[in-house]
This record gives sequence, C-alpha cells and structure tokens, in this order.
Amino acid sequence: MKKDYEHVVASLHDKLPPYKIAEESSKSSLTLVFQALSDRETAQELLSSHGVQYRTGKTLVPFRLTGNIEWGVPVPQVDSDDTPLTFWVWPESLWAPISFTKTYLMQNGATVDAWKEWWNSKDSMVYQFIGEDNIYFYGVAQMGLFMALQDGDSTITPDDGQLQLPHLIANNHILFLDKKASSSSDIKPPMAKDLLSYYTPEQLRIHFLSLGLSNKSVNFQPKPYIPNAEPKAADTVLKEGNLLTNVFNRLVRSCFYTVQKYYDSKIPEGAITASVLEEGKNAILDFELSMYNHEFHSLTYLLDTYIRNANKYWVNSMKQAETSGDDELRKQVLIDSFHAVRVIMTLLHSIAPSGCEMIRTYLHADKKIWNWNYIFEPITFFLESNAKLEYLETKVDFFKKHESQF
Repeated sequence: MKKDYEHVVASLHDKLPPYKIAEESSKSSLTLVFQALSDRETAQELLSSHGVQYRTGKTLVPFRLTGNIEWGVPVPQVDSDDTPLTFWVWPESLWAPISFTKTYLMQNGATVDAWKEWWNSKDSMVYQFIGEDNIYFYGVAQMGLFMALQDGDSTITPDDGQLQLPHLIANNHILFLDKKASSSSDIKPPMAKDLLSYYTPEQLRIHFLSLGLSNKSVNFQPKPYIPNAEPKAADTVLKEGNLLTNVFNRLVRSCFYTVQKYYDSKIPEGAITASVLEEGKNAILDFELSMYNHEFHSLTYLLDTYIRNANKYWVNSMKQAETSGDDELRKQVLIDSFHAVRVIMTLLHSIAPSGCEMIRTYLHADKKIWNWNYIFEPITFFLESNAKLEYLETKVDFFKKHESQF
C-alpha cells in the first residue's frame, strides 16, 4: 500500500492480526507480511473498511515447466518450423488439488496424512473439473508427475495405497455477458463471494449444472450485473432454482401440513402405488446413468420433469380427495407423495444439501437415507415405527430464496 496509509495502519495495530513490515526499496510503499492467508484475509476486511487501498501479493510465484529459455525442459519438435515450442505448465497447479484436500481435512481436525484416504485409496475417485484447452497441458504433465510419485513401477492402475490418477472432466468456457469469463478479460467476471450477495449457493449450483459446459461454451447472465436490465425481466440464473424454492418447496410443505392436520403428524401406513414406485425407480436409474456419463445438465432436466409430475399428482389427486371427502384417497396420495419426496431429496442432496438436510431433520429420518446402498428403500425404512414428524410451522421454507429476491 502507499505510505500515505501508514497512519491508518498504526491506528489499527492492535486490531490487526500479527504482521511484520517488510523492508522496502521504494520510499513510497509499505508492505505488511502476515503469517497465514486467513490472517491476511482478516486484515483485508479491516483495512478496506477504513478506506485503505492495497494490492495482495501471491504466496506462490508461478514458473513454467518448460519454455523457449535456457532452463526449459526440451519439447520434441513436431513440425518443420525452427521456432522453439513452449509447453506451458505451472507445476504448483499440478499438486494444488492435493494441497487443498490436505489443508481442508486438517482444518477440520484430521491428521496430516488423512488426505491419503482420498488420493491413495482404490475406494475413492477424484473427479477434477478443468478447462478443455488446459487438458492438453495439465492433463499430460499431471498424470506423468503422479505416476512418478508412485512407489515401484509407474502405472495408470496403481495398487491400493499408491497415488491414484484423477478422473479429468473437460469444461468449456462460461461466457459472462457474452464475453469470455477470464481474469485477463476487459470485463472481469464476478467473484463467487460477489454472486452470493444476490443468490444462494443452491440456486447457483443447480444453475451451473444445467449449463452443459461439457458440450459447449454457455452465456452466464445474472440479472444484477446486466446494465439497464428491465426490472420486470426474468433472471435466467433463477430458472432452475425456482424449481426448488417454488415447486418442490410447495410439495414438501403440503405433505407436512396435511399429515399434521389429519394424521397427528404420522405418515399413514400402506403400500406405494405401483406406478408411483416405478416412476421413482426409473428416475433414480436415469439419474445414476447421467451422473456416470458426466451429463450433468441432464440431471436438471430429469429432476424438473420428476418434481413437476409429483407436484401435479399431488394437486390433482388431493383436490379430488378433499372435494369428495375420500379419506382413503387422501392417505394414498400422502403415501405416494412422501415417497416422491424421499426420492427427490436423495437425488438433490449433492446439489442442494442444506434444504435436503432440513427435510431429513423434520422427518427424523436416519442418515442412511443418503446412502446409495438403500436408494430403492421406501421412506418408512428410515423412520422409527409410528414416529411423529417434526411439526412444520406456517411459512417455513426448506429451500429459501436469497433475501435480495424479495
């Protein structure tokens, strides 16, 4: 920062995390050095709130594995041009995913070697999402590096306990307001924390899944960032999220309110309608196949169809039950709809964990409900016999909109 802010730093000395002032060759600048990135982030917030302008330095300085300079690793010449070829790879990026795993686990109380359970185990598979144009560089170099770090003979199928190779999944570019989203672009894309000022994590997660980046580059157009956006125009980022906050949210609440009103907060006993059971089974199998094939955009289409069908079944059948006063039909609709809720919340769990965990809590269901070994079990399998569900107050949402959307 400029030395003009030196008096501000001095006034905040007792509030800032421990730091040192680095010796500077420049007479006009001041550099604060912190012991940890978390300390620096805390200091950034404090300094910013007091009007201090600053630049943050990199903790690791990137360097190329090779290039058209003396120390570069030689690259085979593949054409007649005498111009030296450059193989662009920043080595620290190759092991950064392991460093991230290790740091995250240790921050949550794990041992220093806990990362090996994820990277060295045959029972684990690391999926690494990477820009398609980077695969030809990082994908080649990373596999070579990881194989070289294995004990004994290097192989793409190492034994359990050896460093396993990650599974690379290629993504195309997200275009931000019709422009390539890059830190080097003229128009800078928003950071994740900036987007969270307008959207919930679950709204963003299901929207990004729907984009199908494995197939093509897709335009990302969050309405708050569109210049001169029409106030009444729909926000395309919310299209998939509305499926959760509106349609599925309404179905789950209706199930709880009805079982509270008529059956003392207990799901009626009985068999699930055969067609409902079959539809749920097919949705599970199709979901699993799309996930296996990395067709993530297909997941959102599948969920959209299944959730809307379940909601339509509820509305039409429950209306008939209420109009006729048919209690047996009402019970059957509840049995069938709670089964649909069970299927949907399990499929959605990795996409919208907060809302799905809230449903599980209100059901008092065992956590095995998330275990794929029990995926075809009915909801009663996870509940204690004749147990009451948690009472759901009015206007309580399982899937919430961001406060800025009201």
